[in-house]
Formats: sequence, structure tokens, C-alpha cells
Amino acid sequence: MEKNKIINKKNIICIISIILFIILSIMVLTGLIKPLDEHVESFVIGIRNDNLTNIMKTITNLGGAYALIAISFLLFFIIKNKKIPLLILINLVSVFITSQIFKLIFHRSRPDEIFLTHASGYSYPSGHTMVSTAYYAFIVYLLSKNIKNKLLKTSFILLSSILILIIGFSRIYLGVHYISDVIAGLLLGLSYLMIYINIINKEADKK
Repeated sequence: MEKNKIINKKNIICIISIILFIILSIMVLTGLIKPLDEHVESFVIGIRNDNLTNIMKTITNLGGAYALIAISFLLFFIIKNKKIPLLILINLVSVFITSQIFKLIFHRSRPDEIFLTHASGYSYPSGHTMVSTAYYAFIVYLLSKNIKNKLLKTSFILLSSILILIIGFSRIYLGVHYISDVIAGLLLGLSYLMIYINIINKEADKK
């Protein structure tokens, strides 16, 4: 009964995230979101300074391919049960491919002339944000399954949420994404993760 409640909760989160993503995408395609994008863009330009830029460049790397691949392979040596790091690596590869497919669908150009770091490809949704959301949240999900202490579990969830949000903000700050790109990345990353978790749980039940 409790397991069914968890599955239903995941389905609800997934559906809500997809609906919100569709609404946001319509706003992006029709230009309705443009005033918000421009307002946030002006705000981040106004708070830029050398020290904060260096911090943001470091943080954004935590959502980059090199860092996530390195963490994934490190987990193979740390975790005895090799099935867990394998699931984490599969998750990383599949969410990355999914993010690239959505970028190709929308073909949105990145912000012009305000970038502080190099970024290739299309802008919508934010790949860094989508991948980070699915990657770090999945690791916390796996950890929380084996943690009985509610305070510790809540702390892991809170820290991972803050990390994901800061990575998303770093992409806006560095001028390679609009806020709508980052929100889309969060929504897609969350809905993707709910689907991925349901799939692996169903496979585990079969065994």
C-alpha cells in the first residue's frame, strides 16, 4: 500500500511537471515569456563582479559532463554493489540524450553578447539544469532508501535541491541561458527522473 502511494506520488509529480513544461514552452514559442527573460537577464548583469563570476564558473562545472562522468566512475570504486553505479551512469547518459533531443526540437538560440563562458548548441531547455536535476536527485533518492534518520534524509534532499538551483542560476549568471531555459530544465529533469525511477522499480519487481 505504501509503495503504491509512492508510485502514485511520482506519477503526479511527473504529470504536473510535464503540464507546466508544455505551458512554459508555449510561452517561449509565442514570446510571452520574453519580458521575464529580459528582466532576469538585466538583474544578473547588474550583480556581476569578478569574485562572483569565479564562483559561478566553478559551480556550473558541477553540472558539466566532465564532473558528472568523473563522479559516476568514482562511484564504481566506492560502492560495492555495482548495480547502483551502473544505474547512475545509465541515468546520466539517457538524460543527457533526452536533453539534446529537446534542444533540437525547439532550436532556441542562446542569449547574445552577454556570455561569460563558452557554451555550444541550443538554449532551450538548459541541459546543465536538466541533467543536474535528474543526476543529483537520483543519487539522493538512492541514498534516502537506505537512510532511516529523517533529519539526515531531509538534509540530503535540501542540499541537493540547493545545488541544483545554484547550478541553474549559474547558467543564467554566466549568460548562456535565459531563466525560462533553466525552469524548463528543472521541469523536464524532474519528470524524466520520475519516469526513470518507475522503470527501474518495475524491473526490480519482476526479479
